[in-house]
Amino acid sequence: MKFGQLLEQAMRKDWAANYVNYKRAKDQIESQSDVPSYKAFIENECTKVERFFVLKRDEVSQQSEQLTQMMTDKRKKEQNVSVFVRASWGHTEDLRGLYDFCKLCSEGIRKSLKKYDKVLKNKLQTTYFESLKGKYSFFQYRDNLTELLKACAGFWNESATGAAATSADIVESLPATYPLSAQMQDQATGEEIHSESDVEGDDEKDEDSKSAKKKKDKGDVAMSEISAEEADEDLDLEFQRNFTKQRMSKPQWRSQLADYRTLSSLLKELSVVAGSSNAFSAITSLSTSDHPDQAYGASPEIIVDGKPFKEVDWFKLFDKEIDIVTRQTNREIARVRSALTKLRDSCEQWNREMTDPNAEQSGVRARAMLTRLSELEAKARLCGQDFLDLEKFVNLNYQAFEKLLKSHDRLMPATPCHQFYMAKLRNQEWIRNDFSDIFVALSDCHSLLRQDDSGKANDDVNQNFVRNTKKYWVPLEHVSSVKHLVLQHLPVFRMWTGSGDAQLVNSVYFDNRQMQLYHGRMDKTPGAIALRLRWYGTEIKTVYVERKTHLDAWTGHVSVKERFVLDEPLVVPFLNGSYTVNEFADDMQRKNKKESDIEGACELFTQIARVIESKQLGPTVRTQYMRTAFQIPFDSSVRISLDTNLCMVREDVCGYASTITDRWRRDERVPVKASEHTHFPHAVLEVKLQGDVENPPAWVHALLHESGMTTEVFKFSKFIHGGAVLLTELVAAAPYWIDDVSIRESVNASAPTATNRSKESLIGSDARPPRKARGKEDDQSSVGFSEMGEQLLHASPEEAEYGEGHPLLGKLRPNRSRGPGGTDFLGRTVKRDSTGTAGEECSCCGLFPPASSPSKTLPRKAPVRIEPKTYFANERTFLSWLQMSVTLGSISSAMTVLSEDDTAHGAVMQAMSVFLTLLAGLFTVYAMYIFNVRRNAIRRREDGGLEGVALPLVLSLSLVFSLVAVLVATFASEGGPPP
Repeated sequence: MKFGQLLEQAMRKDWAANYVNYKRAKDQIESQSDVPSYKAFIENECTKVERFFVLKRDEVSQQSEQLTQMMTDKRKKEQNVSVFVRASWGHTEDLRGLYDFCKLCSEGIRKSLKKYDKVLKNKLQTTYFESLKGKYSFFQYRDNLTELLKACAGFWNESATGAAATSADIVESLPATYPLSAQMQDQATGEEIHSESDVEGDDEKDEDSKSAKKKKDKGDVAMSEISAEEADEDLDLEFQRNFTKQRMSKPQWRSQLADYRTLSSLLKELSVVAGSSNAFSAITSLSTSDHPDQAYGASPEIIVDGKPFKEVDWFKLFDKEIDIVTRQTNREIARVRSALTKLRDSCEQWNREMTDPNAEQSGVRARAMLTRLSELEAKARLCGQDFLDLEKFVNLNYQAFEKLLKSHDRLMPATPCHQFYMAKLRNQEWIRNDFSDIFVALSDCHSLLRQDDSGKANDDVNQNFVRNTKKYWVPLEHVSSVKHLVLQHLPVFRMWTGSGDAQLVNSVYFDNRQMQLYHGRMDKTPGAIALRLRWYGTEIKTVYVERKTHLDAWTGHVSVKERFVLDEPLVVPFLNGSYTVNEFADDMQRKNKKESDIEGACELFTQIARVIESKQLGPTVRTQYMRTAFQIPFDSSVRISLDTNLCMVREDVCGYASTITDRWRRDERVPVKASEHTHFPHAVLEVKLQGDVENPPAWVHALLHESGMTTEVFKFSKFIHGGAVLLTELVAAAPYWIDDVSIRESVNASAPTATNRSKESLIGSDARPPRKARGKEDDQSSVGFSEMGEQLLHASPEEAEYGEGHPLLGKLRPNRSRGPGGTDFLGRTVKRDSTGTAGEECSCCGLFPPASSPSKTLPRKAPVRIEPKTYFANERTFLSWLQMSVTLGSISSAMTVLSEDDTAHGAVMQAMSVFLTLLAGLFTVYAMYIFNVRRNAIRRREDGGLEGVALPLVLSLSLVFSLVAVLVATFASEGGPPP
């Protein structure tokens, strides 16, 4: 394994930002950084590592002193064993992490210098590295951590505390599961990290291949000459290299992963024999045969291992690979579940012994329990990692199968199969089934080992909450990793019966036709409210009526959620006012609720009913998702929820306030048009904290800011997102994240276009995400369109081809995720024709012809929030251009006044004065033009094309020309340059 991969796998996620940046060091080498620059980079990395090492070493030393004192008190006062076990386990984990941190960082610095010397023919490792070792203490981690390692070993085995004991003696006296055995052995041997003998060679080959690839890219700039087929082939080759790399990195997968290389090569050979077959015909004849046996044009055939091989054999081989993956996945799932069952029994036994008040409270028993804890923790981590590896295994195979099917349809269009086989793949058990029960069992094991203490239940009827909430987007590929990281610290909070870790949650949000509540929440107006009806699970028995109130506009964080409970049959009477507060109070008294609870709930009941009637509120948007909650029961200090399979549906079909007579939500059995629902592509992570919210637990901070798996989206709201996407004709403002490149495809899928109006989707109460279903076409959409949307619908055919999308995203919004169009960094609009060839339309006033290849711009990875200062910056730039125009006009006026009319020099000066006046006018016109372009781009939140390149260059050259001309004329009139 290469060191870069080893570093990525071995680093602690909560310390990730403090490790040496080995990848950036390789990038510096690749860019051929000079020696001073590379030394400065290495110095910065060493300083960062040293600062963190000193900080953590002091913390671990303090922990060691506290544990030593605790052991002394234990022998005298016989304190509880569980207290010592918990503290000792945490100390051991921190010490192990610190030792490995120093080892990885020091080795990363050494390998970086060695690679620099080898590539750029230098000798930094022999001289500079020695000076670094003397300057920074983390390089001597073996000596600096010796006493801490010995002290920690003494907490596990009292015989290891002897001062004369060597590291080898200590290792032999400790249990096999001692977490620091590898570190003690490393200290005894003093070995450096060594990979396979060819690792460095492989690294250099990688560097050479990257350099060669860059040279090739620079030489092949004529992208418009590359066909779509060649581009797809390049992508296939790249995927094949990555797939083979993953296959070789996991020896246990080599015989189980889909044989992508064999299937791909056989498919290409078959396509060569088949030639350029015509596309599949929609017309057939019952009296003729398209491909008679033994005739030219029959199914393509090649020879493989001396036997004929046809396309049908390729499909059989493809099915065989699917069966292999299915069997392997089922075996691995069964193995992990069996291991978790045994592990849970062991954890329960350990927990019972730890909490037994009659058990012996001694140092010997404490060390025995600590040893068992290390064994159980190691097994729990192994089970979790096995499941994550299995998910990676499944994704690799799924991607391989999808690539093969796409290649088949591209190479052999006469027999398309992608759609059929993808439906078959999605129905496989290893894709369709829910395996989240494994995380539930794993969470139970970690909870038993942590000995979580349940909080006190909140029996208040109104159930008010005051807490700090932050929301993050989590890409689908990181969902399982986030779950695994969180459950190691918080248990899965389950209030329902079932095997999965998630529960279906539905919320119907209320608003009126003016979308007053929507705009109040958008503007963060003090006192802005959101009203919703929420229920859990697939059966609606109890409905929670909730009101969220925004309190402090200057912080933008604090909110209060209040709610009371209604039976489902009482919802409609409550909304239309026929169910009064007195009846509500009587019902609560019959349920034997407390008087204080009844009073608070009745007050909230009255306030919400008054708001519904006065503002004429009604169901507007429904959100539906699967929620996984992590929380110690009835302890709200830290609560984390992860919402997946999120979708939003229009609900403005039931009326408003008193006009609600029949239903308060959509009938799930009635199909919903595609323009009336939208699916959100990411999971939404909500972190809710109480108490000291500025200093969350270290693992929470690491997950949110250092893991790289989450992206904070300030004040993200499902209601606001659904309202903006689905009720575009009613809203006056859209949230800043709406045009983020990662969600554009899902937003455009809900666009009110003719294409989407012919699609329908059935939104049911099933736990899985809604699936598209066929239905009759609608004669007209029930959705009205804004002015921007009407421009889209009435656009020309050429504009419709490239501009079709959601009204919020604009007619020609950059959309690199879908490929049809976008803008590069020069502001040029990039389009693709039907063959996939890239072309450009120059938007720089037509002064420059289209370039041969579009510049590729990386999409941003986080939503962009447009601040008012952005508009002010545009205005300042406009004023700067006007200032330059006024300066040029003043100079031209001065030249006119000071020029002599009856001389050649005066004539030249007057001509230059006229030229500068025209140039000043051009500066003014350009300033106004670019000001409007940038203002519109900022309003649409476009992520590119704001730079002006062409006209500033032309104007600058014109100014230089005029000044040079004046200078030459002056010299000529005076007979030469001044002395």
